[in-house]
Amino acid sequence: MKLFTRGEGGIGELLGVAYPMMLSTASTTVMQFVNRLFLAHYSPDALAACVPAGMLAFVFCCFFFGVVSYTNAFVSQYHGRGKTASVSVAVWQGVWLAAAAGLLLLALTPAGFYIIGHSGHAAPVRALEKEYFLVLNSCGIIYLTSAALSSFFTGRGLTKVPMVVNIAGNALCLLLSWLLIFGAGPVPAMGIKGAALAMVAGQALMLALYLALIFSAENRRRYRTARLVGVHKDLFLRLVKYGAPNGVGFFLDVASFGAFIFIVGAMDKVSLAASNIIASINMIAFMPVIGLGIATLTVVGKYIGMRKPDSAVRVAYNGAKLAALYALFLGVLFMAVPGVFVNIFGSGNAAEYADILARSRPVMKVLAVFVFFDAIGMVFADALRGAGDTRFQMLGGSAAAWLLFVPGIWYITHYAGGELIHAWAWGAFYMVLLAVFFGLRFRSGLWRKIDILKG
Repeated sequence: MKLFTRGEGGIGELLGVAYPMMLSTASTTVMQFVNRLFLAHYSPDALAACVPAGMLAFVFCCFFFGVVSYTNAFVSQYHGRGKTASVSVAVWQGVWLAAAAGLLLLALTPAGFYIIGHSGHAAPVRALEKEYFLVLNSCGIIYLTSAALSSFFTGRGLTKVPMVVNIAGNALCLLLSWLLIFGAGPVPAMGIKGAALAMVAGQALMLALYLALIFSAENRRRYRTARLVGVHKDLFLRLVKYGAPNGVGFFLDVASFGAFIFIVGAMDKVSLAASNIIASINMIAFMPVIGLGIATLTVVGKYIGMRKPDSAVRVAYNGAKLAALYALFLGVLFMAVPGVFVNIFGSGNAAEYADILARSRPVMKVLAVFVFFDAIGMVFADALRGAGDTRFQMLGGSAAAWLLFVPGIWYITHYAGGELIHAWAWGAFYMVLLAVFFGLRFRSGLWRKIDILKG
């Protein structure tokens, strides 16, 4: 039995779409990792504040991101059927949704401050969390609009374009992070606020590049990108119909992990910082698999648009195998040399970080299990999204998150006397369940009855 299939839906095709997206998301991983590393060298409080505040900003944004990013599924299926005009119309519906969502995010800022104020974190950490959250939440419209515009390329399998755009934006963020966090010459040291501003600047560059490319002469001629900017009521409503369950499911999933970060952080300051280190390292596995998942969604959607569901099945299983191999490799490293990943956060300041690093290292073995099953579950979930099976994920995934995962973390940390490693172990068990859950759903084939292009 061959590990990977060839031909339609084979490993070569999937990797051709996936590797630019994996490099793209890997560049985001490096950017965020270095950004947090700079903050760790700036102050322990800044490190403790950036993960929960960044997670909260993403939680607020992720419902809208889930809806807007579902534009990619429409683009991939329209592209599969050769409907070039519909590709452009779908993209602009995503942009209009992003614009409306950005305004709503601004209105939610006081709610974010309320959550931070009642998080139980130390007062100096809460003040920094508010600074970081305010910048990221206020500029969410930039991030969301870029996500909608990127679907014009990812949905058609042209993933090298988002790769170049993301790398450019992340490179700018890295250059500005050091300058704005620590200051130099006439530029004052802004600490955690500088880190947030650097991220927004990188996202703004991505947005400008996408607009320039989409309005190129070739795209204006072939896809009529300048003439189809308006709202198309029917397609807009279908994007909301299928994107909203995706957004709700994505929101509740990310919110559950955000709740996990805040609940663990309320244990004590050392546990909060240690958990943030583990969460930052988790990005090494999480972000590239997002790229693989987007590629899986894209190719699955293309074959469904071409009415070739069996090829879509091959894509999903090949994606899951790739994810498993990648996560297994990282897991071995996490278990064999945990200090290589953890100790970097305390380099140059070992005495102040001694307790934090000591508490982090044992959790790396748990993280190895966490990332393995998270990667597999993520790919199957994206395959289902590409097929339009978003309502099942909203209901099933959300129930698992809020009836099992979050209550379990609360019980472990508040009643069972559990430590940081026990909390992350419960998270790993939850990832095992999700991988089985989404894998069995995809195997059932019920998604074959869904046609998002017919409403």
